[in-house]
Amino acid sequence: MRSFIVYLLLACVCAFASESMFGNSGTKSLVLGEGTSTRGAASLTPMYAEMAVDSNYVLGPGDFLDLMLEDKYLSIQVYPDGNVAVEECGAVHVGGKTFGEAQRLILDLVSKRYKREFCFVQLAALKKFRVNAMGAVGLVGQHIVDPQTRLSQFIRSIGNPLANANTEDVQVIRGKDTIHVNYTTMTTNGEFENDVMLEQGDKIFVPFVPMGDNVTLLFPGYRTSVAYRPERTLADYFDLAGANRMHNFGYKSVCVREPDKDPRWITLAEMKTTTVEPNTEIEFFVKELFVYVGGALNFIGRYNYNPTWHAIDYIASSGVNTVTGNWNQVKVWRGKKPEATSINVASDPILPGDFIELPKSHYESFKDFTIFMASLLSVISTVFIIYTTNK
Repeated sequence: MRSFIVYLLLACVCAFASESMFGNSGTKSLVLGEGTSTRGAASLTPMYAEMAVDSNYVLGPGDFLDLMLEDKYLSIQVYPDGNVAVEECGAVHVGGKTFGEAQRLILDLVSKRYKREFCFVQLAALKKFRVNAMGAVGLVGQHIVDPQTRLSQFIRSIGNPLANANTEDVQVIRGKDTIHVNYTTMTTNGEFENDVMLEQGDKIFVPFVPMGDNVTLLFPGYRTSVAYRPERTLADYFDLAGANRMHNFGYKSVCVREPDKDPRWITLAEMKTTTVEPNTEIEFFVKELFVYVGGALNFIGRYNYNPTWHAIDYIASSGVNTVTGNWNQVKVWRGKKPEATSINVASDPILPGDFIELPKSHYESFKDFTIFMASLLSVISTVFIIYTTNK
């Protein structure tokens, strides 16, 4: 009798455990048929969406849909041919249809077996797709793109544009249409409306800067070029080269080297109003630049280079005195093998490394020569008198 009670208790415990582990046998399971769920593992993977996907989303191969058919729940995938299949209901083509259109088609299909008012269709996971990128980009070829990827994010993911890329005309080829995007303006000025959302079948082309008519920009350790346009200023070329996103080394001045012209230096403030010729080189300097001043002045030595100054400004800073010569006597020593050159002190440019010389006035020089000759004659006469006396 005692053994019978023990066996009975064990049977009750096993029955309770079985019911707790596998659910109430009297409750209907949400499966299509008996035994296992048909919900795909891919549809259970969380995704990050920039915005809610509305009924205008276009379905394609790789999209997952959740279906609730009365008391049954399953996931279906859009096949490569654009069809979806629902067991015991058939198949329907939804590829290229908007989500709203696909909902109606699927509900029409399942309504042959289930009550339409108890059926529901919803997107479970969005498709990944391939985008082909060509031109002046870091990684050329086909790339897998996550859903809701924008143009700027895609270009960054493939290594950004090359240094000689024409980012003013990035082309998104979509079917028979081509969307032209000024990538530089978009990223620099924050024109978010031009940052298009990529779609399946898009092709991205980033042109190269054409050889020939361009402007070269030289930064410390970096060199790039930008397509030439007559109306562009140096500030425009600076922005187009992406220099705003580079480390600022604290530029002191800008050297402009136009073809067949002498180099000229300008300040950073003048970049907004300065235009240049094709094939110009623009170099940004970070080191201190000096101009040297000597001659009959109060304060000789070196002065920080100022692109807006002429020789008269440096001379005024050095301080003239009573023996200082006139402007016609000013000379500049320049080059690796310096030679004296007469200049116009008020208009001719002064370059970094120049030595400005302003000698004594002609009168003072003649007076010094006269005193020297008088001293020399005095010495000679003294020597002659001594020599005669000793003889």
